[in-house]
Amino acid sequence: MSQETFVYVSYPRTPDIKFDSEYYLRKHMALVDEHWKQFGLKSWTVVEFPEGDASGMHTQAILRFDNADGFEKAIAANIPEVMKDIENYSNVSPVRWFGKVTKEG
Repeated sequence: MSQETFVYVSYPRTPDIKFDSEYYLRKHMALVDEHWKQFGLKSWTVVEFPEGDASGMHTQAILRFDNADGFEKAIAANIPEVMKDIENYSNVSPVRWFGKVTKEG
């Protein structure tokens, strides 16, 4: 049985961060949706953290995939339109990690 997987794509808050939230929400996430649904992307959520937040993050996208294999295939496809778009809204590279759902309440 494959396990639903959550992928966290986080943008650290750096002293010189440039991050166009409007572009990210309107354009980039639309690209993610368009290109990664075929790999099992079920939904996504974007969280913006307040300045001074203890996490040290600026923005985080939480992507929900059918399974880890789907996420790995999405990344392996290295869809240029999605990956190259990062430079259009941020000067900070995202940090990614993922985990499988073990139980929900």
